[in-house]
Amino acid sequence: MTDNHFSVVVIGGGPAGSSAATTLAKAGIDVLVVEQELFPRFHIGESLLPNCNNFLKKLGVWEKVEKSNFVIKRGGQFMSPNKSHLVVNIFSHGLVKGMDMTYQVERAKFDELLLNHAQDSGSVVWQEHKVNHAQRTRTGWLIEVTDKHQKKIQVNTQWIVDASGRKCVMGRQLKFKRESLPIPGRLAIFNHFKQVHRNRCERGGDTLVIRLQHAWVWFIPLSNGITSVGVVLQSGDEQLKNKSLKDIFWQKINESSVAIELMKDAESREEYKADSDYSYAYESYGVDRVLLAGDAGSFIDPVFSSGICLALESGILAADLIQNALKNPQIEQQLYSRYTAKLKQNMKKMRQLIEMFYDMRGADILLTPRPILKIPQAVNAVLAGVLNPGWNVRWRLWVFDKIYLRHKKSPLVPVINWEEASNATKTNEMAN
Repeated sequence: MTDNHFSVVVIGGGPAGSSAATTLAKAGIDVLVVEQELFPRFHIGESLLPNCNNFLKKLGVWEKVEKSNFVIKRGGQFMSPNKSHLVVNIFSHGLVKGMDMTYQVERAKFDELLLNHAQDSGSVVWQEHKVNHAQRTRTGWLIEVTDKHQKKIQVNTQWIVDASGRKCVMGRQLKFKRESLPIPGRLAIFNHFKQVHRNRCERGGDTLVIRLQHAWVWFIPLSNGITSVGVVLQSGDEQLKNKSLKDIFWQKINESSVAIELMKDAESREEYKADSDYSYAYESYGVDRVLLAGDAGSFIDPVFSSGICLALESGILAADLIQNALKNPQIEQQLYSRYTAKLKQNMKKMRQLIEMFYDMRGADILLTPRPILKIPQAVNAVLAGVLNPGWNVRWRLWVFDKIYLRHKKSPLVPVINWEEASNATKTNEMAN
């Protein structure tokens, strides 16, 4: 075995891992990134939120992103199956200024760009290396790593940032307790397509979300004429038993006249892939000089594209706290609760909207916004990734939640008839 010593080891080279590594390296801290795969590699979840821009600028990688020819995203569109209800969410109309645009990104290219930037910033990066297990020591952790030739390597470190995504390497090893989430198991099926119809105007970069009666569909326009398309439904549906991923995918596409029209000339680029029962959250995101970042700590749902934004923020926050702890070891015991509370508070705002989206009465409210008290503009701020907003947004979100709860008891807006939706198209922009 070969001995190696680093102040921090980051497990995983995705957005959470690369952002943590870059932040630490820029602060002069010796950091190792251990990534199991070889980049570039396929990954789903291609849509950024405008607040991501601020994190990318903080990392010093924004100019590289701007030069990468990603599709510009200025908002999102949410609609019923036949577009009888349509909400166009334009980021620049929100209450928080400076959130006008961001990008739709091919994750293979985007994640590689971030990981290369971490290396350029001074991080040591090992790709095609797998963390087998970690053992607590007096001063930190002894980690056993295997390279692609099955050679075993020992690494000593003071701190670990687990950014291993849904592998949850340290969360599983340390048996972190998971929250009990009131969320049913879900199945996402997705692929990349050529020849998907899209708008050629300024709205052409929008994410499209079609809410079906018991599912929803995403359309994310990428560069080179590629579109990411996915369907999300409740897993365990007996009607879908013994059907292929492709058959289930197209069954849901055929439940929407809008989706049928968009996909009429579509050509699949890859095999249909699936992810199921993916919603989880640990009760704590840190203990014993280990911090969980990004999806290694929690993942709720892809509907509002919050994953990368939360990953970047958690990676930077984890690195900042570790940097302080290395200088002032006495703050370590307070660090874990502060880190967990901060991330859970940020997730809370997005989680409320996610739960509302999946509820039929919540969909009524979201797809029939009313321009009162600038509530749509407050919702817009959260959809832009502002997850720790000021009071001017928070009190409006509180009112919005009360409206939703009241509507569940007695309708305040017309209830959407999912069986017989109107063919008329009515556009409501989520801002005046």
